[in-house]
Amino acid sequence: MNRVVIFGEPGSGKTTIAQELSRRLNCKTIEAATAVIFPIAANYQKLPNEKTLLENLDQLATKKYSTVSREQARETFTKLQHQYSPDFIARALHRLYVENPKYKNIVFTGLRGLDNAKYCRLHNDIVIYLETSEKDLIKRLMRDRDYTKQQAKIEIKTEQKLYKTKNIKKVADLAINTSTNNIAQTVKNILAKHESLTRMCKRCVNTGRNPAIKFDKNGYCHICSAYEQHLDLKHLKKELEFLKSFIGKGRGKHDVLVGISGGKDSTATLHTIKQMGFTPLAITHNLGYLPETTIPRAKHTAKFLKVDHEVIDIRSYIRKIDLASYEKTVRLYEEPFTLETKLKFQRAYQEGRQHYSVKCQHSPIFVRSCQLCRRMVVRSYYGEAIKRGVNVMILGINEWTNLSAAQKGSNYKVSGVRKLQPTKNSRPVYVFHLPFILQRNSKETKKILDKLGWEPPKFEDFIESNSNSCLYARSMERMAKRLLGFHPDSTRLAREVTVGFITKAQALKALGKLHPYKYTPRQVLERAKILKK
Repeated sequence: MNRVVIFGEPGSGKTTIAQELSRRLNCKTIEAATAVIFPIAANYQKLPNEKTLLENLDQLATKKYSTVSREQARETFTKLQHQYSPDFIARALHRLYVENPKYKNIVFTGLRGLDNAKYCRLHNDIVIYLETSEKDLIKRLMRDRDYTKQQAKIEIKTEQKLYKTKNIKKVADLAINTSTNNIAQTVKNILAKHESLTRMCKRCVNTGRNPAIKFDKNGYCHICSAYEQHLDLKHLKKELEFLKSFIGKGRGKHDVLVGISGGKDSTATLHTIKQMGFTPLAITHNLGYLPETTIPRAKHTAKFLKVDHEVIDIRSYIRKIDLASYEKTVRLYEEPFTLETKLKFQRAYQEGRQHYSVKCQHSPIFVRSCQLCRRMVVRSYYGEAIKRGVNVMILGINEWTNLSAAQKGSNYKVSGVRKLQPTKNSRPVYVFHLPFILQRNSKETKKILDKLGWEPPKFEDFIESNSNSCLYARSMERMAKRLLGFHPDSTRLAREVTVGFITKAQALKALGKLHPYKYTPRQVLERAKILKK
């Protein structure tokens, strides 16, 4: 559901703009006063408890009642603020319309109050603030309401004192001056903002809600555009031949390490590596917050495929700067669910994208858990491979490796190989994303698994978000999605759509599923003995 909420001082053009916007979006306009304030003012001298009032609101809206004056409406607004909460009107509108499945898109107007604006922005409504010069406001009030100049000035002053209307500009997604923009221009600007936030890539599931995603004129996100521009299938064939050159080249019993969780991708990948002629060692990296079923499932899979298996505790790869990031991150997740927290989340998400490299020495907050875990996991790929005398780490990841080049717009070829080499004189370790190099899709993976007789875990879908396989991510999922406005794992699943491994419908289904979990991020890290109790 897409929602636009229009705020502004009396005479700023809220109702006119809302009606034209609803016409253009082909949706319903909901007037806050008509839907909430007037029915309450007409039917209650004394307010009941909040639960009763909310339950009766939809019935009250259908009853006939006498005209409610502006003074009565303001008095009711003040009562609702004091008896319930400053954001009651916005909450009531969400209860009546947002939670009602029959409303697909909505334009709310007539809301007042800074706290109601904050609530709407917090809950991912698109908040528009219409600002107008005082001179124009006075003219419009004198024209439309037959006010004297003095009455108009008093009205503007009273509104600001009661509703703090001018302060809403600071929390709005978009502020438009209706003194310098006519109706057509104002609506055009709002529609542009609406499209920028609600659009989804024609190919993948990246949306405009993610501030890191840009779109080209054809409606494709910059990741999909970069992939199409730099994909060279001949180059991937060369990388496959390069991988095969390591067969039998280990310094001991094994010539390659294969990351395995026992899930669909790693199982099919381990089977394929064996078929190619490698002698693999299956390894399961553990930071202490794997689901309890992961290690037994990985052991079972390795045994079934007759491959040696080790569980590697990689908590030794956690540095002081990583511990600092863990602590900063859980503190953010402990903050109250407010607009201020939401804005912190969005800033932290942007900052985390800049500092998740294993070489980075910063300690930022990582709203997306994978960005922090990656610091330890990638370093363990190198360390554990060198310990075991191999130069190759195989992963069942269905995406390309040099995403940073895509972000920078560099000239490169899409690759399924990452070279790890801490220093110029260090022995290199190559990380191969096998399904991507093979250009395998989920249907082909499923065929392999069916032949093996692989049993999918109970209560799991074939395509899941990372919260299914990581308890730390699971503890963050619900709050991160609400505060970011998009699922924290959307970019990863988007890339799997981009490369054709899964369909857009499969990704959307996975992103729509939230995994219930009783522990907080701090409790997960305490149980993993990463943070002290």
